[in-house]
Amino acid sequence: MEPSDIDPITFEVLRHRLWAINDEAGATIKRISGSPIATEAYDFNTGILNAQGDMLIIGIYITTHASVQDIIIKNILKDYADNPGIGEDDMFITNDPYYGALHQSDVTCVAPIHWKGELVAWCGCTIHQIDVGGPVPGSFAVGARSIYEEPPPIPPLKIVERGILRKDLEREYLRRSRTPSLVALDLRAQIAANNVAKARVRQLIQSYGLDVVQAIMTRMLDYVEARFRTRLRELPDGTWRHVSFVEHDGLEDKVYPCRLTAVKSGDKLTLDFTESASQAPALINGCYSGLRGGIMSSLLPMLCFDMPWSPAGLWRAIELRTRKGTMVDAEWPAGVSMAPISACWAARVAVNVCLGKMLSASETLRDHAMASWQGSWPGQNLAGINQRREPFGTMILDSMAGGSGARTWKDGVDSGGILSSLGSACANVETNEYFYPLLYLYRRQVADSGGAGRFRGGVSGSYSFAPYGTPNPLTCALFSHGVEQPPSSGISGGYPGGTAQFALVRESNLWKLFQSGKMPYDLEDLVGTMEVAPPKAVTQIGLNDVFRCVYPGGGGYGDPLDREPELVVVDVQRGLVSEKAARDIYGILVDSGGRLASAATERRRQEIRAERQAHGSRASGTESHQLIGECRLMGEYLELVGRGSQAHVRCRRCGTIIAPGHENYKLHTPVGEYPLNRAGPQVAPNLDDGRFVLREFYCPGCWTLLDVETNLKGEPFIWDVELA
Repeated sequence: MEPSDIDPITFEVLRHRLWAINDEAGATIKRISGSPIATEAYDFNTGILNAQGDMLIIGIYITTHASVQDIIIKNILKDYADNPGIGEDDMFITNDPYYGALHQSDVTCVAPIHWKGELVAWCGCTIHQIDVGGPVPGSFAVGARSIYEEPPPIPPLKIVERGILRKDLEREYLRRSRTPSLVALDLRAQIAANNVAKARVRQLIQSYGLDVVQAIMTRMLDYVEARFRTRLRELPDGTWRHVSFVEHDGLEDKVYPCRLTAVKSGDKLTLDFTESASQAPALINGCYSGLRGGIMSSLLPMLCFDMPWSPAGLWRAIELRTRKGTMVDAEWPAGVSMAPISACWAARVAVNVCLGKMLSASETLRDHAMASWQGSWPGQNLAGINQRREPFGTMILDSMAGGSGARTWKDGVDSGGILSSLGSACANVETNEYFYPLLYLYRRQVADSGGAGRFRGGVSGSYSFAPYGTPNPLTCALFSHGVEQPPSSGISGGYPGGTAQFALVRESNLWKLFQSGKMPYDLEDLVGTMEVAPPKAVTQIGLNDVFRCVYPGGGGYGDPLDREPELVVVDVQRGLVSEKAARDIYGILVDSGGRLASAATERRRQEIRAERQAHGSRASGTESHQLIGECRLMGEYLELVGRGSQAHVRCRRCGTIIAPGHENYKLHTPVGEYPLNRAGPQVAPNLDDGRFVLREFYCPGCWTLLDVETNLKGEPFIWDVELA
């Protein structure tokens, strides 16, 4: 049967049925897994693929997980068809990033689906494991110098053969883990999820016939490809660029730029990462699979919000350019144990920002533009003895509640989550305290953590805890980036969101305060030695120590001076923006009653514009002359007027001609270069050593803030928007 023979009603019914099957597989994992990572934070995902290993459907959870299962299955088809063979009711397990996994902690289990002896489809699921071995509890090998000092990767093993779990391979798999009981439960959850998906797909074939189901699968990819190409044609042709940074590789205090050039031409999108930094020895790199996963985790929600999520259909319209041996496409034996929250995350942010600026340049789709969501993911792997005097290990997943990026018409969602998952959640404090020897002081939103702008980025949060009920200090592996520089970029003059932050108070007086009936509000209320931690570290949290983590908010959209004053006042009243940030960044003053001080506000905003003129230095000039011809939108404040050699960039607000259209407009604008904390009190408050700068680019006519970039000092200006 040809895909075109399927009538529209049958197509819609069956493609939604396949989606429901995949969703049921995800629900199975939540019901069976005993790991809070899966049952509380939903750090997993499921997928359904065709017989060739093309990804048809991924779930609503961590999209990075499921969107790379196709690489694993295609490699199994290529390497394992004859030996050991791909039999009915077999399942394969792997965590090898050089074979298609993301990193060693994300274990994937895939299963072929047969019908009357014929391989007709695949299903799979990936769950982040609390511990898969290696020198550091939690398996993020801080300090590793190659993959040989990280958890050993497992190439695909046929762990289920003809429907029977192989005990020998299960024991080999579990032996390396510090938490074998939880890993064993996750394995059973994965097997159960695959069995559910297999059974439901077979029932579908039984009801409609194999030819119909296979035709539906083929048509799904054709349908999504056509929809996606139509979406691309709706966007302007041009080039967009962004640089995101990962600082510290676990060995040296180095910076690794992830550089993206995104070119959209007609119905094709080219993503070029070839200029990214060379790979680190270990820890922060990502393999090719991780790069693809990072790309898809931004592409799906930003451009595919109204179409089925079938990655294989999307890849038909995307050209991915990369260079082996870089941080985003590492070569063996580079270590990759922290890939999804370092190189892969940096790639996701770069795609997020480029697509956000691309959408903002579209007359019809600009309402869907978003600044960067939470630009990094700070977390902790904890291990020790719990309150029941048993060994434990876990990952603290509270940072799932980061701020989302601002839009062209509305603020970002406060504590909105992460862009790479519609279905992830933030674990309950009470659940963490029940399972682990912890006492939380608080978990709350953080003022000024969302990037300032005409529309504000969503604020993020912070949490603080102390060991409780344990006889020994806890081993803690800290991991993040975006600690020294703000990783959540704004667009069209919006400021970046706040940075990630780790801090401890050593030998605090916490328990004495409790005995006296006092509750500290923050670490600064404690007596002890304050210690600011780097992005990656392995440390001990003592019995009298108190730990704090702050995670990044979303980037802002538009010039902060364009924000409606009353919106700022409401944010101040709600504790989302401090009075200091309101005055210094937004130019808004409130009176003693918390109301808008209108006259003082007008004076303050005039002062900020005067400060821009005083500090903005012009790199070069351009002649002003009358322009005629077509106007094309470049963003909130810029447009391209005319075509060819006569095209120029012009300010949409005041009409000032800024630059020739074939040159980087930033070379012709006044620019102010400042310390990072100009973007707000939550931007690099502790670890700014001056190697990064915040640059502001202004219109020379009306002094509107056109763009804000974070870059290494001395680096060339980023040519962020270049229309064809």
